[in-house]
Amino acid sequence: MQDLDNTFLHTYMKLNKGTEIPDLFALWCGLSTLSAALGRNVFLDMGVYHVYPNLYTVLVAGSGRCRKSTSISVAEGLLYKMQKKPRLISQKITPEALIEAMKSPEEDDLLGSRAIGFVVADELATFLNKKTYEAGLPPLLISFFDCKPVFEYHTKLRGVEKLEDTCLGLLAASTPDWIKAAIPEEAIGSGLTSRIIFVYVEEPQNPVAITRYDPEKEVLKEKLIDYLNRIRELEGEFHLNTEAWASFQKIYEDFYTSSPFYDSATLSGYASRRHVHLLKIAMMLAISEAPSLVIESRHLYAARDLLAQCEEFMPKIRSILAENEIGSVVAMVRKIFKQRGTISAGNLLKAG
Repeated sequence: MQDLDNTFLHTYMKLNKGTEIPDLFALWCGLSTLSAALGRNVFLDMGVYHVYPNLYTVLVAGSGRCRKSTSISVAEGLLYKMQKKPRLISQKITPEALIEAMKSPEEDDLLGSRAIGFVVADELATFLNKKTYEAGLPPLLISFFDCKPVFEYHTKLRGVEKLEDTCLGLLAASTPDWIKAAIPEEAIGSGLTSRIIFVYVEEPQNPVAITRYDPEKEVLKEKLIDYLNRIRELEGEFHLNTEAWASFQKIYEDFYTSSPFYDSATLSGYASRRHVHLLKIAMMLAISEAPSLVIESRHLYAARDLLAQCEEFMPKIRSILAENEIGSVVAMVRKIFKQRGTISAGNLLKAG
């Protein structure tokens, strides 16, 4: 991955040092924080469609020691301190309530003409589960991820209504078991899951028993909040220079011709949308360096490396989601043997 020193993300990572938050979680929470601040204010023109910087990011770890919720709370805390904070949406919500929340104007949208929001859910299954699937939440999330200029919906009392200039981001956390509760097996690889970046951490950081107040971290927070306030004012179109367009084409074609994801029933949807994720992340990497709307080759290659890091674990996550109950038990037993070597039958039952 490219050097990220002296950027918003570098400062964000410093803020998380001295805690048990994994570096990978801190980095993706930093990207999501930038994404939430930008909202729909900026875009990249791809001819037949526009790419906006919103992300659906889900932190995944089996252990409570990986501090998923803590990772998210740091990002959420910064967003709440912004002068014109994004519309932050609670984690437990019905499709109807999500639409109503999206209709409420943001603090810097006095006319209320834009339907923009950012969902924070430290337990994905609380926000997204089989009940909300049946109620029709996924089609909303797909449409809002794609930032449809107009979204029409039907109400019993008022007939057809519409939202304009939609854009939704998501930062959530889950264990593999929670994902299985949140996403039905038949939905794996569907339109919604292909729009989600699953960021998987297997091993926790070194233990930190005592975290002390550090005045330097208060300074870092103020710097981060100030920068978020600055980029909140940005509006307009991102541009790639000639070299960056050539790099994008190479990255696209390399993945297109070599990735086995296209042959996977559960990963082909992600593969076809991967270039959109790449451009979104490149936007954030560029904004992390300076409040400028110029994407260079190094931002694209850094975005590629970040995605590749997540893609190493995507087949594992998908296989976990597709496991039946017996398969889950077998996987758990294998993990215990890997960690402990030998174990008695009695202790194995206790560990399970």
